[in-house]
Amino acid sequence: MAHIYPFKAIMPADGLEVLVSANIHIDSPNRLKEIVQGNPLTYLNIVKPHLLSGEAKDPAKHFPMAKKALDNLKSNLSIAQFPDVSFYVYKQTRLSDCTVFLGLVCTVDVEDYFSGHIRIHEKTITEKENQLIQHIEVTGVIGEPVLLTHLSAPSINAMLESHMDIQSQIKDFTDEAGFRHEVFTLMDAENIDVLESLYLKAGDLYIADGHHRSAASAGYYRNNHIAGGKYLAYIVPPEYLKINSFHRAFKSDSNFNDDEFLDALREDFDISAAESAFLPKREHEFGLLLNNQWYILDYKHDCSQLNAVDKLDVALLEEKVFKKILHIHDSKTDNRLEFIKGNVPISLLESKLSEGVFDCIFTVFPCTIQEMFDIADNNMIMPPKSTFIEPKLRTGLFIQSV
Repeated sequence: MAHIYPFKAIMPADGLEVLVSANIHIDSPNRLKEIVQGNPLTYLNIVKPHLLSGEAKDPAKHFPMAKKALDNLKSNLSIAQFPDVSFYVYKQTRLSDCTVFLGLVCTVDVEDYFSGHIRIHEKTITEKENQLIQHIEVTGVIGEPVLLTHLSAPSINAMLESHMDIQSQIKDFTDEAGFRHEVFTLMDAENIDVLESLYLKAGDLYIADGHHRSAASAGYYRNNHIAGGKYLAYIVPPEYLKINSFHRAFKSDSNFNDDEFLDALREDFDISAAESAFLPKREHEFGLLLNNQWYILDYKHDCSQLNAVDKLDVALLEEKVFKKILHIHDSKTDNRLEFIKGNVPISLLESKLSEGVFDCIFTVFPCTIQEMFDIADNNMIMPPKSTFIEPKLRTGLFIQSV
């Protein structure tokens, strides 16, 4: 079981939400630079202060600049702390298709992270983790919640859904990406007690997105010998999460023979031509775009005896295609391989292949939330870029003072 706690959130002032907070998980690097150069209020000046100068990130030089930018936002009242200790029910609605993401912004216990009650499925990079710890030490804040989830708990869903009324609403705005954001406070003592009890009964929490931020937030408290540490989280029930895939694109650094590649694939896959763009409809099925022709690939072999990681579609691609045929031994660092978010239009993939940017593209069926739970429960690690999980959070919309 894991513990949750209410806190006093720092948030953008009314009317400044879009100017202050930023979509660092959606916007391109070039777009982020444009925002920094044109908007002195953006929270990017705190999380990515090097963007303004265009220099490579240097924590010793740039993190004090981040602290100064944060102090400026405070002094000009662009951000302010909510006066009362509260939970925050946070609803995102994607207006293009009315998809709703709903969850609770709160803080979680550092000790739950270290004891394994906040479960992980991804390794962190020590250098990145240490830089994030240093950033917290210099600025004194955590500027984006870690995205967590839990096993299905209808009582939690019902309580969150019932606490969205106009009297408790403190934020309602639509951002430049077409998402409506609504925030509601939940701060009476009785409901706080009920909600804390419901989450305890729900069992452990699982990191859906933000392994480095979680490790760094917990590491900050431990490294600085601060007892009772808590860090910022957005806990979304599994019914309100959307798991998409990362597709894989390959570009050879030498001549690439399409026919030889297809022949090599036939050892492990049944291959048939598709009449149009193909997105897999089930596990162990893949789409392949090669020489402007789409193919359907069916994995031939029985996976029932494989462990929770090895049976994943992304793991099968890693072993049977990238390592075995293309000789890619570290997909995280090999520049011949590119990961493409599963919500990217297929037409864009086709155009990139036609232009010679890639030699082939694999479309991948998304893994399930249960597969993620199973892997975390067994203390296993998913392959790189196994999931593209929504919602994506705006940095600087919820800020925690440490």
